Amino acid sequence: MKHRWERRGGKIVYDAGIFRVRVDEYQFRGRPASHPFHVLETNDWVNVVPITSQDEIVMVRQYRHGVEEVCLEIPGGMIDDTDPDPAAAAVRELAEETGYGGDEPRPLGSVSSNPAILANRTYTYWIGNAEPVAPPQPDEHEDFVLELCPVREVPDLIARGEIHHSLSVVALLRYLHLREA
Repeated sequence: MKHRWERRGGKIVYDAGIFRVRVDEYQFRGRPASHPFHVLETNDWVNVVPITSQDEIVMVRQYRHGVEEVCLEIPGGMIDDTDPDPAAAAVRELAEETGYGGDEPRPLGSVSSNPAILANRTYTYWIGNAEPVAPPQPDEHEDFVLELCPVREVPDLIARGEIHHSLSVVALLRYLHLREA
């Protein structure tokens, strides 16, 4: 389907540092009125599926302010401007959040984080032979607990809603699909 929207302009209306709010003015071709659409600009993100030699996934439990609850997730975060590429960001995020390292990161693909309002992408990598190599180095505002989860339990954890962070779910399902191929 070819889109029929024509962008008439846009401007940043709020800058929170970690994200910016942009208001774009679009007109649907053939209609006289235009309509504003709000978009959040932020850096691209990266997620990591770290697998130990015992076939466990290194995961983190942390409080998420948006949903006001503790969530079980895979490690990940924002790709920094100093990261040479998403793979390097995956290695960095894994080390910072968990203290783990492992094999070279292997890509599992990327997704639009939420194309209705977010202008970024999330890249996912899996890292095999994950093992502790140093103490975690979390940011000062991060507080989480490491958890090793057997890969075989992941489908049930997703089905029960224990893993419900959408980007973690997508990454884990892509990893499980790769294992079955």
